[in-house]
Amino acid sequence: MPLAVSVRARRGFTLIELLVVIAIIAILIGLLLPAVQKVREAAARTQCANNLKQLGLAIHGYHDVRNEMPNSRPTLQSASASYTAGYTVPGFYFTASPLFTSDNVGSWHVRVLPYIEQDNLSKPWEGTTSLAAFNPGYQVMYSKTVKLFICPSDTLASSGTGSGYGLNTYLGVSGNDEWPEFGSYGSNGRNGVFATSNWSQVSSKTRVTIVGITDGTSNTVMVGERPPSGDLYWGWWVYTDSDTVLAHPNTETYTVSGCTGNELYRPESNPKRVGAACHYWSMHPGGANWLLADGSVRFLPYSAVTTLTQMASRNGGEIVTLP
Repeated sequence: MPLAVSVRARRGFTLIELLVVIAIIAILIGLLLPAVQKVREAAARTQCANNLKQLGLAIHGYHDVRNEMPNSRPTLQSASASYTAGYTVPGFYFTASPLFTSDNVGSWHVRVLPYIEQDNLSKPWEGTTSLAAFNPGYQVMYSKTVKLFICPSDTLASSGTGSGYGLNTYLGVSGNDEWPEFGSYGSNGRNGVFATSNWSQVSSKTRVTIVGITDGTSNTVMVGERPPSGDLYWGWWVYTDSDTVLAHPNTETYTVSGCTGNELYRPESNPKRVGAACHYWSMHPGGANWLLADGSVRFLPYSAVTTLTQMASRNGGEIVTLP
């Protein structure tokens, strides 16, 4: 008599069971993703603070050598000098003979290049005496992205270049006493660490020293965050004024940018709005990193807008209470 063989059918997943498993996995991913994003943002914010600390060391290194802060604008070379300024190559520079140096070309970022080990960008044109010799090196420099000038959370600045110019997140604070010039620009504070002076002056320079920061270096903001404008037309690191310095408050009413005339530190609901370049803000949630004149970095919430206005001057005598 043949033996009976017991055959047990193999049971697979039903469609319902499969859907339940997928749903559980989706829930777990949904719970995990915000945590991953928070970790990434925490790392980016830390790196951003480190960038500012390195800039602080560079600015103080410049001061140690020159006994003054790097000037926010390029300077005239002589009383007879005329200047060429505008949005054409080579951009913001002054020329007399000409003799092109880091003092009379571009932004304060250009002046600190040797102190962040990036002087290879300025050496090709430094000391040249003709446009033919100056322009090639300058064009190479302004097209470069300098990692230290970009906050990792700033997706606009890290997107590449604007009209061929390297982009920038960090702006020097020019003060809280902005005055109108050539219509009205948002950079013209005169009592900050990166104070500006009138373009028409023979020496367009306001000499700022550590000793001159009478409000105290720990009570004065020196550099803050502001991503480039949505069209990437404002925020080039080689250029001066609203590309690399900004007053707080900014009283600019330039219609093309959409500035309101009373631009204060606040979050930006639309990062790609051109007018977002009118005020200090960051892509960190809740506030931004700020470099103080003593070289320390503080994260200031947007609720500290009044305190920030007080800290924007170097010699206003304001009583500052940090949050």
